[in-house]
Parts: sequence; C-alpha cells; structure tokens
Amino acid sequence: MVHGSCLAALPDGRLLCAWFGGSREGAADTEIWFSVGYTASESLPVPEAPADEEQGLQCRWTPAVCLTREEEACWNPVLLVYREHVFLYYKTGNKIADWQTKVLTARMDTLFWSKARPLVLGDTSGGRGPVRTKPVVLVSGRICAGGSVERGEWQAFCDFSDDDGQNWTKGPLLGLNLLTGNAEATSGSGQERLPSELPPLSPQSFNGRGVIQPALWQEMNGRLHMYMRSTEGYLYSSISEDDGRTWTDPVATALYNNNSGFDLIRTPGGRLFLACNPVSGNWGARTPLSLFLGREDGSEWEVFCRVQTGKGEYSYPSLTYTFGGLWCSYTYNRTAIALCFLTWKDIAARRKFRVG
Repeated sequence: MVHGSCLAALPDGRLLCAWFGGSREGAADTEIWFSVGYTASESLPVPEAPADEEQGLQCRWTPAVCLTREEEACWNPVLLVYREHVFLYYKTGNKIADWQTKVLTARMDTLFWSKARPLVLGDTSGGRGPVRTKPVVLVSGRICAGGSVERGEWQAFCDFSDDDGQNWTKGPLLGLNLLTGNAEATSGSGQERLPSELPPLSPQSFNGRGVIQPALWQEMNGRLHMYMRSTEGYLYSSISEDDGRTWTDPVATALYNNNSGFDLIRTPGGRLFLACNPVSGNWGARTPLSLFLGREDGSEWEVFCRVQTGKGEYSYPSLTYTFGGLWCSYTYNRTAIALCFLTWKDIAARRKFRVG
C-alpha cells in the first residue's frame, strides 16, 4: 500500500516526492518513502523509455528510499523547500487523534537527512504544523501551515512560524456549527457509501464530522485564504486579514468535496490550481481526478483537465510547478504513486477565462 504523496520542486527543476507506504493504512509498518525526479526534454529521452513514450517532458526517478524507522504508523509526509534546505514533516502514531508531528531536514542535494525530531516538543494534541498540504511563505516572511485535529469533531487551524520553522504558534480551531440548518443544507450525508464500498481506509477515519486538511494561499493584496476538506459534500473556506492569526467562520464553497484529500497552489502570476475529486457526498467516490483553474481570490473556478477517470481510486493529489509547467502526483489504486504533467502552453489552450 502506498498513499498520501507530496510533490515539491527545487530551484534547479528537480522534483521531490514523498509518501507513506506499508502493509495497509494505519499499520505499524508504514514508513515515509522518498524519491528524486530528474526531468528531460524531448531531445533528451529518458533512458530505456518505450519509443511511444519518448515525447514531451519526461521524468526519471531515483529508487525509493525509506527515511523513517518509527515504532508506530507514519502518515501524510509534507515537503517544504525553504532557502537552502528541504524540510519533510510527517505524522506518527497508531491513533489519528494522538498524532505527533516530526520533521527531517536536508540540504538541497537531499543526500543526507537529519535525525527526526518532534516539531513541537511534548505535543500530544493530534499533530502540529502541516497535516497534508505544503506550507506557504507569506510576504512578511511568516511560514503558515494548514493543520487539523480529529478528536470526535474535526477542526482545522493555521500553525505559523516567524523564526524559519523553529517555533510554531497555533491559531484558533475552526469548526462547523453542525447543529444549524445551514450545515444540514449543504451536507452530502445522504450520499454516503458503506465501508465495504470504500478504499482501504483506516477504520478511525469513519469517526467524526467537520473540516480537516486545509490548503492555504495568499493574494497579492495580502489576504490569506484557507480551503478545507469536509464531511459535508463541499470544500469549506475561511479568510484571514492578519497573516493567519485570526480567521472568519468557515463557509461552504461551490466546489464539491468527497471527504478526501485535495491540493491547491498559487503560482507567482496569481493563477490558482486545484486538484481534487469533484464528487459530492461524505465518503464519495475517489474518481475522477480533475484539475481546476481559479481566480486569485477563489471567486471563480473551471475544470480544465481530467487527469484520471474510470473505476478505481485516484486520490490525494499534490501539486507543484517548474519552469516547464504544472506537475501533479496522486495515489493510483493504493499500488503506486502516479504523475501527471502539463505545459503552460497546454494549460493556456484549455482555459476559458483570463486570470487577472
């Protein structure tokens, strides 16, 4: 079983990918795995690639290496390329509610990794720092990470650091008022699937209701946005006007969410890219997997690419970009991590509205 990949790009164009793998999700033998991708243009075909695949930009990956040796289960690695270092955050713990976050560091060559250390010493709150998607570095220099806890009610929060990731401040917990008619109106609970119809999830995942695994981005005007996975059939959103210290109450967006992982990034020009399963309903199907293009403030979205369709599980996407274009990694039926690449020219030809 492999799942929960995170994809990041280095300044020289190399790609980094981390994921967790083992006998099954939540098993004590799951560890964090890592590989480096080297891209090649069509004039430099990937060695040993079939002739019909020697087109466009290819990527050759180093053999996967195991970076951890934990006694309990590992989950959700998150990469951050920051200044001269690469940070790799991950959760450990057999109980999701009691996760702890650990961090490894390496220089840009990623040849040698530090010993794992707790991100926040003594934390037993369910994990600090990024829970699923990459942190963002704000204009102010603050590092903001989307965190969440799963203790009955699912709640999201923003964790931030003003000293290059050494110390972290936990923002307020953001939840849903599930006793109101508004939450019931947007709930996809009527479309829930039986456990036997779902991917091989940890049984703990079926407990609780609310919002988790947020993704963050900052507008050019400084406003900070958060999108959150939910059990209510839609992605939820919140806004901060003070670099992540305080947030508005979460509200439902128009984007379907099947209570599964998603990713969102903003490119320097202001484009937003979102990867998700655009399926409504709590525990909805994890197919198809689609890419969306959005305006910088999240006010409008359009699908521009179906990455994967058909029966199966194509889930937990992770996005990054290089000079050549947009990259997306994702879980392929829990047996592999798959990769999709689109050039900027490709994307421009598909989009319907201008981002400005």
